[in-house]
Amino acid sequence: MALVLWSALAAPAVGWAALGQPQSAVEGDSLRLHARHAVARSSAYDVHELTLADGSRLRQYVGGNGRIFAVRWNTRSKPDLGSLLGSAFASYSGAARQAAQQPGVQRQFRHEGTDLVVQSAGHLTTYQGFAYRPSLLPKGVSPSALGLGSGA
Repeated sequence: MALVLWSALAAPAVGWAALGQPQSAVEGDSLRLHARHAVARSSAYDVHELTLADGSRLRQYVGGNGRIFAVRWNTRSKPDLGSLLGSAFASYSGAARQAAQQPGVQRQFRHEGTDLVVQSAGHLTTYQGFAYRPSLLPKGVSPSALGLGSGA
């Protein structure tokens, strides 16, 4: 298990814009990674979906304030959670290290911190998960309505 969780903390090849960053960071990712960029708009938020040549996808949810409040990934290589979580990464990495001390193999991990929720899973060449900052959710928008699990 320690190996599985440690691999989630290691610096992988794919980096993305972080929670709390402005929408322009998503646009920068699209250009830097040569990704196909599609936007779905709603009254409370926009969903920017980036698709890489290998089929990896990242959805970045941007609120009316222009800030990324949630991310969802389905990738072929380990996502750079340090990049995705930004300043909230320290909270996640501490919890992941503590969970790695538990016996057994764990392919999934869920962290519910004060202002960060992360669920991550991986196996071979499939990595998926989501993260959001409850304090950044647009008013009236619930995580479950976004398909991000329950909570806040």
